[in-house]
Amino acid sequence: MFVRSLAALGGACAMMCGSAIAQQGERDAPRSASPLPAMAPTQIGRPVVVEMFLSQACNASPPAAHVLSEIAGRSDVVALSWHVDYWDQYASQKFGTWPDPFARDAFGDRQMAYNKRLRGRATKMTPQAVIDGVISVAGAKREAIEQRILEAQVYDEHARPTPALLDLKRRDDGIIRIRIENVGVPYDASVVSFRRAAVTKVVGGDNAGLVFREANVVRAVTTLLDNHDGPAEFTFRPPKKGLDCAVIVQERNHGRIVAARYCGVGGE
Repeated sequence: MFVRSLAALGGACAMMCGSAIAQQGERDAPRSASPLPAMAPTQIGRPVVVEMFLSQACNASPPAAHVLSEIAGRSDVVALSWHVDYWDQYASQKFGTWPDPFARDAFGDRQMAYNKRLRGRATKMTPQAVIDGVISVAGAKREAIEQRILEAQVYDEHARPTPALLDLKRRDDGIIRIRIENVGVPYDASVVSFRRAAVTKVVGGDNAGLVFREANVVRAVTTLLDNHDGPAEFTFRPPKKGLDCAVIVQERNHGRIVAARYCGVGGE
């Protein structure tokens, strides 16, 4: 396995990341709601989605966490940090292992599903940024990521003269109501719960002694629609106190993201 063979050589994450960058280069259940009144989409251009896959146990990930924290401040971006767990088992010679507290096996599965489609195989590598589900960039390269964000915006403007509509409203009782229209192809929709800010003092692994200061750290993802075709309306409860969420609409099977919105409900 790619991860295991590198780990056995020592300096696992740095070597893996360098190899990955060289290969990849710069580019590479809802409840029914009553019918909603007619609403016009906001004409400001949809946010571009930047998904960062990293690990607190990977010594190449701290710069990527910093990059995502800065990008998360942009109003034209939905930024999400997905922590993968495949580095948790590898120990540094001096400080042992570090089980990333935010890592989930499903988050690594999401990354590998992207890479299987974008790169032809389910590659494990960190840090990696995936933009709008279709562009892969080395996770610590801020200028490259910002350039790809611009390219995604230009593509969206020309490829979709009538953009997909994702309308999100919060009722007085806190329930979030969603309407999706004009996607044009079968699509999936999911709600991603995340912590707006997280600070972790790492005491093991290759990053022992470092403090991770991060933004938009994903805690859970729930499927709302799977391979749906046509308009959709539904409601869901917001995440528990201390978390915010984002709704993502993308072409089925981890395809291009066509719409995304932050929920704007709480946070830390």
